[in-house]
Amino acid sequence: MIPEPDSAPVFLSSAALSAKIRGCLLGGALGDAAAGAAAGTQSGSGMSISANSQLALYSLDGLLEAIEWANEGVGADETACVWLAYLRWMRGQGLPLPEAGPSPLPRPIDAEPLLRPEGTGAGDPDVLSALSTGEMGTRQRPLNTGVDTPAALVRSAPFGLLPYVATETVYKLALDAASLTHGHPSARHSAAVFASMVHGLLAPGATLHSAAASALAQARENGVPDFSDRLQALLADDGGTDPAGTGTDGRTPTAEEALAIGLRAALAVEDAADAAAEDTDLGAATAAALRDAAAAGGASAAVVAGSLLGTRYEALPDTDVEALRERSVIEKLAAGFIAATIAP
Repeated sequence: MIPEPDSAPVFLSSAALSAKIRGCLLGGALGDAAAGAAAGTQSGSGMSISANSQLALYSLDGLLEAIEWANEGVGADETACVWLAYLRWMRGQGLPLPEAGPSPLPRPIDAEPLLRPEGTGAGDPDVLSALSTGEMGTRQRPLNTGVDTPAALVRSAPFGLLPYVATETVYKLALDAASLTHGHPSARHSAAVFASMVHGLLAPGATLHSAAASALAQARENGVPDFSDRLQALLADDGGTDPAGTGTDGRTPTAEEALAIGLRAALAVEDAADAAAEDTDLGAATAAALRDAAAAGGASAAVVAGSLLGTRYEALPDTDVEALRERSVIEKLAAGFIAATIAP
């Protein structure tokens, strides 16, 4: 279970943590929506998130349900709560729940009209196939063991937004949640590393470089040294030779590729900000990073970049935030999560 807050001095103030949670969720959503707008997949005015980012919000709500139970003194399995949240999301897409699985009780997020599709059947086919089995995948028995797409990666940032817990706990929560639909080792560990990077940015004085190094150390401790070494090379690179910078030529990236491309775009902003000090317009730099990540690795890479930069700086392009159709929903969900998790 998620422990009660007992080490608040290790983290930032309540106000700073709240700003980072909001920045992470909105930043990831902006990356997704901006990539969709650039690809011409949006309809109507403004920008809107995809099913993958909807599932990130349901990851947040699944965690929130477990926390609410814990706050009432009742134990709950966090991964089971997240799985039930994903089933509720699938039901909201107009798809039938599997006969072999549970029928979860509705929660407030399920009534949000902006999280319902204009049609039916939206969502990543690998996610839907796993959820349609009615089986809850586990770390020991994951589903879709051959699938290495980034759908689990892009819904994993919320696990990093849990304050007052160890990064190892965050890593395992994200690993478990990814196993619900994506059993490939690289897909699962990419999701866990991403969540751990977000979590690392909740510490005072953290940078993207320090949070990434800490997350890769967790990956090494969790049995994937080769994976850690490949991303560690990205941190050591001076920007000129990493193959992630060449993009994926329009194909769907693997989870590891999307993570690397998004991280690279975010690190470029941090490096430029460090060099220019207060002269950097972080909102404009973030918008440019999202475009670069989307061009190289699609929406999933842009989600990674947006989530990391939103957590790191909380500085997002105002015009894009105002154009995001789901902004009010995201801010409402963020406020509920903050109220339940942040020590006053």
